[in-house]
Amino acid sequence: MTAELKTERLHLRPVRMEDAGVIHATLQDLEIARWLSRVPYPYGPGDAEWFAGEVEAGRIPAFAVLDDAGFAGVIAIDPTLGYWFARDRWGRGYATEAGRALLTAHFADPSVELVEAGYYDENPGSGRVLEKLGFEPVGPQMLPSPVLGHDVPGQKVRLTRARWEAHREEARRAS
Repeated sequence: MTAELKTERLHLRPVRMEDAGVIHATLQDLEIARWLSRVPYPYGPGDAEWFAGEVEAGRIPAFAVLDDAGFAGVIAIDPTLGYWFARDRWGRGYATEAGRALLTAHFADPSVELVEAGYYDENPGSGRVLEKLGFEPVGPQMLPSPVLGHDVPGQKVRLTRARWEAHREEARRAS
């Protein structure tokens, strides 16, 4: 896993055990937890410690996203792209900015040909983030909702290496 990534506004570094407290506290917000399909609910302190330990051991390639004010969220490709941000960071473009940095690092590996992601139908904001990153629709899928305790309708999307490279070239020409 890449040690650290930097963007204009963000610093991405592997999650550490010292992040467990803020991860736990942030995931107590139901408005964040309700959009996550792979995070247990309720999310206890032990869950956050387990997660940080797995990252430190190299078994989960997850990054803490930091801004000037500190911890902002988490992003990972494991093997699908997933992310969440503290509610006070929503609407700032952080998911797109962090996603672009992580995907650039991920596709730097010549063996990587595809990244998949998904989002709940009731969370079109996440769909817009993935679209801005170049992901294309695959089709509907049912996603687990730990908050609700059952599967809910969602969308599966994918980003191929060829699409990523074309999307980056379009962005370069536009700027």
